[in-house]
Amino acid sequence: MKTDRSFFYRLQTATLLFLLLAVSLITMLRVHPVVSLLSACSGALSLLLYGGKRELRALLRFCLPVGLLLVLFNLVFNRNGVTVLFYIGDAAVTLESVLYALFTGFAFCGAVLWFSFFCAFLDSDRIYRLFARFSKGLAVIFSLSMALVPKILQKYEEIKLEERASGDKKHRFTQNILQLSALFSWVLEDSFETAVSMKARGALLKGKRQKVRQKISFADILLWILCVACVALMFFSPPMLAEIYPKFRQEAYLQSSVSYLPLFLLYFSPVIFKIWEVTKWKFIARKI
Repeated sequence: MKTDRSFFYRLQTATLLFLLLAVSLITMLRVHPVVSLLSACSGALSLLLYGGKRELRALLRFCLPVGLLLVLFNLVFNRNGVTVLFYIGDAAVTLESVLYALFTGFAFCGAVLWFSFFCAFLDSDRIYRLFARFSKGLAVIFSLSMALVPKILQKYEEIKLEERASGDKKHRFTQNILQLSALFSWVLEDSFETAVSMKARGALLKGKRQKVRQKISFADILLWILCVACVALMFFSPPMLAEIYPKFRQEAYLQSSVSYLPLFLLYFSPVIFKIWEVTKWKFIARKI
């Protein structure tokens, strides 16, 4: 994704990291129908708007099968709930277990999409600058781990395209083993080169060095307040505390719909910033 000129990229690193942690906590804290759908839809839409069509396609190829396995696993082994839909032998399949499995799959897909989206903004240099003031060794580890996932996905797509272009047809299992072997070799080589590069740049040198300080903007303050408010809602708002088990009650999630507005603003904040940026640019272009 091309993120270096976007308004969202110019936010402070601490703001982006706190936003990622807040979204991850809210999504994975409990299985909530509205939150799960918001997470999956906003993550996919954010990737599309910021030019990550290839990343979205690759992630969906991974998320959909894994999400389907989660759904099937819950349906087979989960017997909770009181609203029986049908029986498979002596085992009852309940409405609550089906909904729980479905929204668990949405939450998983949303968490993966959001992590991949933020990895494009939280590059290794920004992570290192943020944590270097506390621990330089820990900063190097964090910066390498945040950059690892998108680089692996990109390299895996390149390996698959190269094999298709070569026209060498092998058995599917053999082909997958060779792809994983090439990917593993590349990961080892890239990690060694990155470690040498970080050492050459003085990542672990002691002593004070000049640092560039980012200015705190109004958008940073607004996002921090929004994150804290949304996390608080998950613990104190009645619709957020509603549970699917033992019986799914739709009215429990709709008794205070206004509480979903901060969550909507939080999850769709990248989309809102992108729309505002495009609208502002078109308005300026008309004056020229």
